[in-house]
Amino acid sequence: MDIAHPRDLPALRATASLVGGWTRLIPLLCAVAGTAAVFFAVDALAPDGRLHTLLWRRGFSQPLTVALFFWGVGHILRRLVVQTGERRALDACRGLLWRGAVARDELAGRLEVLVRLRDTLAGDVLYAVFSYFRALRPTRDELLEAARQAVDRAHDRVDDDYRALTAAMWLLPLSGFLGTVVGMAGAIASFDGVITGVGDDLAALIPAVSGLAIAFDTTLLALALVVPLKLLEVGLEGRDKRLLERIERDLGAGYVQRLDLAGLAQQTPAEAALDRQAETVERIERSLHAIDGALSAVADRLAALPPIDGAVGELVQAARETRSALPRMADALADLRRQGEQPMIIRRGPAPRNTPAARPPSFSLELPEADRSAPYTLGDDPDGEP
Repeated sequence: MDIAHPRDLPALRATASLVGGWTRLIPLLCAVAGTAAVFFAVDALAPDGRLHTLLWRRGFSQPLTVALFFWGVGHILRRLVVQTGERRALDACRGLLWRGAVARDELAGRLEVLVRLRDTLAGDVLYAVFSYFRALRPTRDELLEAARQAVDRAHDRVDDDYRALTAAMWLLPLSGFLGTVVGMAGAIASFDGVITGVGDDLAALIPAVSGLAIAFDTTLLALALVVPLKLLEVGLEGRDKRLLERIERDLGAGYVQRLDLAGLAQQTPAEAALDRQAETVERIERSLHAIDGALSAVADRLAALPPIDGAVGELVQAARETRSALPRMADALADLRRQGEQPMIIRRGPAPRNTPAARPPSFSLELPEADRSAPYTLGDDPDGEP
């Protein structure tokens, strides 16, 4: 069967819809409708019976217990609907399998069909196997590992679906125990009246007896409802276990072991070149997007800056003044350089009064005349004295 034909696409969509998100409303609708139907049916059909007393006259925990029961039943019904869709998806995926060697020219079309079944367990497993050897050139062991990982993900998805049902199984007894505690508390609270009035009138026992009745009836209802719910859960888990085994055998490791891997995922040179070219184009596009983002950020920051016409004029004027002052600064630096090149003379005693005209300028440091030691000269003495 070739389910890739256009006439089969509505069937694929109907199969995928059986595991869609709308099924999550089934438990809530079942809890509301089931609880209302049971209570109104009992009230209408047996207003004076034992069942009416059990449900209507034993406190708030009884409606809560019944609602939890039907909430669990709703999860079981949802799982049955999903299992129907999963079996149809498994049959559809088996129609996509090759009998022998892989026909690489058909792989792209079959992957396109499998996209419609990605929400199903079987579709996700087969898509993972096909896409793995479509993108790579794996060995059989590598492909087996990819198939096992896909099947493990399918097991995890099934386990997640059972968490709500497991919660309902735990909450049912707790709801009964809550009613038991409330009933026992009422019975104990009425003991004072029983002790003081039992000798005069046996009617004083009624509050205590009523509290005990509430305690035992709430526990009775919870235990009576949890037993069939647990049996339904066990049967449902067996169906899911067999479904997962079929998926692993027909689409996972069993299919990979039967498959002829000769030429599996062997890309032609032209296909490899196209893949590299596509990767290069993708990198270039990412780089262009990054550059475009950076330029946009720079443009935004420039647009946020205040007007700079006045600041530019001030900078131009300061540059002109600095340029006009450069010759004066150069002359001052030249004078400082010439003064630095002259010798510095340190002498003790009075400075000579008659200085020849040809003597170059120098710097002198006069010491006090009280020190009569020999003069100390740094540099050449213009008078020629040692």
